[in-house]
Formats: sequence, C-alpha cells, structure tokens
Amino acid sequence: MLPLSALSVPPAGYDLASHRLPPLAIGPALADWNHQRAELDGLWRAYLGHGPQQVPLDAEVVSTETVEGLQRSRVRYQVEDGCRVDAYLLVPPGDGPFPAVVVYHPTTPATLREPVGLAGSPERWFALNLARRGWVTLSPCNYLWDYRGHPGPKPGLAAFKRLVRGELLARYPSWTGMGKMVWDGLRAVDFLVSQPSVDPARLGCVGHSLGGKQVLYSMALDPRLQAGVACEGGLGLPFTNWDAPWYLGEAIRARRDLEHHQLLALAAPRALLILGGGLKPRAADAVDGAADSIQDWSYLEAARPAFALQGAAERLGLYLHNHGHAVPPQAEAYMYAWLAAFLH
Repeated sequence: MLPLSALSVPPAGYDLASHRLPPLAIGPALADWNHQRAELDGLWRAYLGHGPQQVPLDAEVVSTETVEGLQRSRVRYQVEDGCRVDAYLLVPPGDGPFPAVVVYHPTTPATLREPVGLAGSPERWFALNLARRGWVTLSPCNYLWDYRGHPGPKPGLAAFKRLVRGELLARYPSWTGMGKMVWDGLRAVDFLVSQPSVDPARLGCVGHSLGGKQVLYSMALDPRLQAGVACEGGLGLPFTNWDAPWYLGEAIRARRDLEHHQLLALAAPRALLILGGGLKPRAADAVDGAADSIQDWSYLEAARPAFALQGAAERLGLYLHNHGHAVPPQAEAYMYAWLAAFLH
C-alpha cells in the first residue's frame, strides 16, 4: 500500500512564503468559503471566455474490437455545432457500472492513440493500464490536432497559433484556447455519463504535460469529477507556457489577481494529485525538462484550507520524483493508487 497520506505534507525545510502568490481568502467558515468560491469561479470563467451553445452529442461508434479482453471502440461525438471529436473508449469485461476516467494526451502527434497503447511511450499508456484495472476510459483528441479539419495530423507551434487565431478565435472571439479545452473536457464527461457501463458518481481525469494542464482546469470547473491526477503540467503560471495562445494568451501576464492556487481551491473537496518531475526550485529560465518542482507546495498549502474546511485536507497531494518531464514507474503507481483510493 503506497503511503498516500505523505503526499499532503510539505517537506519541513521548504519555506512556503518563498514563492509569492496573490492573496486567497478562504473562510473562516464554510459559508464564507462558499461565497468566496462562487466569486472566484466567476472570475476564472470570465477570463476563459464564452464559446458555443451546447448541442446534442450525436455520438457514433466508428469501430469496435476486443483487445486483452477489453472492448476498444473508436467513437466520435459533437462538441460544437458541426464540430466533432474523435476518441477511444475502453471498457473492461464484466457487468459494471464501472468507475470512469477521461485521459488527456500530452503534446504528441500520436494524440488519442498513445493513452490506449497504440503508439507513443508505454509510460504514458494510462488509459490502457486503467482499463486493465477495471476502469472505463475515454481518450479524446485535443482540438489542436483537428479542429474542423485543421491544422492536420502533425502541426508545429506555428500551426497551433494559426489554428487558434485563425480558426477558433475568429469563430469565438471572446473565448480562449484553454476555455476551448475546458469545454471539450465537459463534453467528454457528458459522453462518459451517457454510457450504461459508467457509474456517474465515480468519475475522474488524468493527463500528462498538455493533458496535465487540462486536468487542473477540469477538476476546478467540472464538479462531476471526483478525482484527478495532473502530471507535469506546470502548476504555476510562471512555470510553463501558459501565455501561449492555445492556453491563456498573452493577456494573462497582466492579471496579477489570477494564479493557479485558486484553481486548486476550486477543486475542493474533490481529490487532486499533482505529479512533478523536479525537486529543486524552478528558475524563471529553467530548461531542466521538469515543469513542477518543490515550489508547487506554495500553491497547495495556499489552497489547502478550502479542503480542510470540508474535512478533506488529505485530498490535495503532490509527489515529486526528480526524473524530469517523464512518468517513472513510482509516479505512475501513485496515479493509480490515488484514483483507486478516491473513486473505488
């Protein structure tokens, strides 16, 4: 049994005040936090902006096959009017209903094929390994690789920028790239809860890098998700390229009132684990290949009072493995143990 309780205790030698954050009012009573939470939720939703109206999923099964006793289906569903997403659905054998997890892929041309074990690195075959453990998983393709037929299967950074500015924001000028990812995550959960094999009370999400960023926002803004694991997404706004147009855009640099400890607090009291590849404090110009380091503890401890007010202080955790932007076996083991603890 992995010691999950240790994941909610910062190291004794780390100064939580060494990384400054905007003030975050929590409490002192739960009623106070409920009011504060509503204001914070509105603040972030206003920044992310507004996109389309909700439309029927109009889901279809493209193909189905059996692999290792699992049912693997290529599915397609509508996220915007006339805009569809491809995903892989894995269903374990048995009667169900099963706990279910949305698995967001990292930045890779393999996209939705990697989590289900059809391509990419075995250390990131999260969907396949979760299905082997008795979970339904849905692995959708991020819009950056296919938005209404653009930009194609292997885009570079320039293509991402053209896609967001020329296709997405031209259609929805008050939206952000991250707002689009949050929306698509909501629709992925809509698809999962429509499946008879899924227990809607036991839903979660996991992801690495790009996918880890999606987990952070999904956990903050979709209350149906009860547990999440964000791996190497770069928790703090200074830690990675959050100002890229496909995330929050350059305007986030001027928002001194917004930081991601607020999103952690919005996730309370649901269970959220951060997996990071670094231990030493991350410099502004760091090129060590790890997005999350010991500085993450400043964010977690600023948000933990929101969890403590609801008797869930241990449901916010951090594991640093010091292997850079990777997923070593111990980190992956903590991912599965975390989901098992809070969804099974």
